[in-house]
Amino acid sequence: MFESFARLVFELIQPTAQLVILLVVIAVLLFAGWRRRALQAFAVLFVLWLVYANPFLSGMMVDRLQNSYPVLDGGKLAELQILAESQEPVFVIVLGSGHTPDARLKPSQMLTELATMRLVEGIRVHRQLPGSRLVTSASVEYGNYTQAEAMRDAAIALGVDPDDIDIQPDPTTTCEEARAFVRDHGPGARVVVATSATHMRRAMMLFEQQGALPVAAPTAFIRKENPDKPFSITGWMPSLENIDDLEQAIKEYVGYIWDKRQC
Repeated sequence: MFESFARLVFELIQPTAQLVILLVVIAVLLFAGWRRRALQAFAVLFVLWLVYANPFLSGMMVDRLQNSYPVLDGGKLAELQILAESQEPVFVIVLGSGHTPDARLKPSQMLTELATMRLVEGIRVHRQLPGSRLVTSASVEYGNYTQAEAMRDAAIALGVDPDDIDIQPDPTTTCEEARAFVRDHGPGARVVVATSATHMRRAMMLFEQQGALPVAAPTAFIRKENPDKPFSITGWMPSLENIDDLEQAIKEYVGYIWDKRQC
């Protein structure tokens, strides 16, 4: 009950929800003939939209999240290669991020864009760690073909040896994915976590909290820099995309605090 209430409160404090509620309030005020109050509410709406839609706030919050861990390469990857070659078990887990089990599609086409990028990163790391095992994870909301199975089948279609893949078909949250991994492979297991860069900080905390030894392999970066791109004023204008980025960042900050206490 408390968790459901907390989720409702979280949804209501999201920028989009606040803006929609204000729009409804403005419509009610206009319908009631209170034009002055409606104008005041519109002014509040406009100010909030400027705050939420500008690229500075969302950019600062997103950058702080996705820069928490660097891309897995170089020295850290070399250390893992040495461990894998010494026969110490090294796992590469791809965290779930949604799929639609549409029978008309191939497994790789069922995955969301985020899930695809996470799987590609997991396969990249797995191929550079001979002897490692690829772990796909997450259940399904409706139907029987889980996301773990879809990612496994997509990985096989992309050339991964089926004998090198384990699946976790039951978890529905990152907390459950971390618990399932430690349950199946034991505390102290070395695992490379392939997930979105903005989600990495929370994922690493959860795997560490459950007793695993995680290594970050971030992907699906929201903000990317192109030094050759000429300056454009349009990149600094308010946009709905910035609101989406801000909501994603808020979700991760709130999720980190919640999972640290509840998982």
